[in-house]
Amino acid sequence: MEYAQQILRINTLSIEEIALKSGFSSLTVFSRKFKVELGISPFAYRKKALRSNPKLLNWEFPLNEVHFKQLIQLANKNLWLTKLLTIVVEKLGSESLYAEYLAQNIFMSSSKLNRKLVTSLGITTMTLVRNLRLQYAAELIAIQNKSISDAAFLSGFFDASHLSRHFTKAFDCTAGEFNDEIYCYVSELKHELLSQIAK
Repeated sequence: MEYAQQILRINTLSIEEIALKSGFSSLTVFSRKFKVELGISPFAYRKKALRSNPKLLNWEFPLNEVHFKQLIQLANKNLWLTKLLTIVVEKLGSESLYAEYLAQNIFMSSSKLNRKLVTSLGITTMTLVRNLRLQYAAELIAIQNKSISDAAFLSGFFDASHLSRHFTKAFDCTAGEFNDEIYCYVSELKHELLSQIAK
């Protein structure tokens, strides 16, 4: 029943699919056993679990320490978000990070993934990808002293001008003028997610 509870909290499968995955012969048998053991129906359990999840309704960019910790906390409680963020940070330099690819790799439709991100973080899939790419580019420029062209390539932008255009909007200065002290949130995020997966 613990396995069923975990899957119910993720909200990617129907309750009937969860019943079958959990080894029950039918939805009715599963629902009865669930209600006897937990005193609540699987549907009500899922609804309650989804309502109680902490949410980052105001995604802040660039990341700061408070929002970084909230993001990790939210990912720890949502397997789908852990998987999504892991794929994004591992493939930041790839141009193949589009919504359909990400959704397919975490086994949901791109529209469902967008809805879940908007509900959890207040942003769309591609906004998350772009923001993490910009954060990583800023880290490469400020901490590793990479050129703008190298930072653009390593963070998945088409070229330096593509990075510069988005960078100026996000940081209120050009990538060449950027010299803020910035923490390695993308590297830390990757480390946190990999340790979470290893558990």
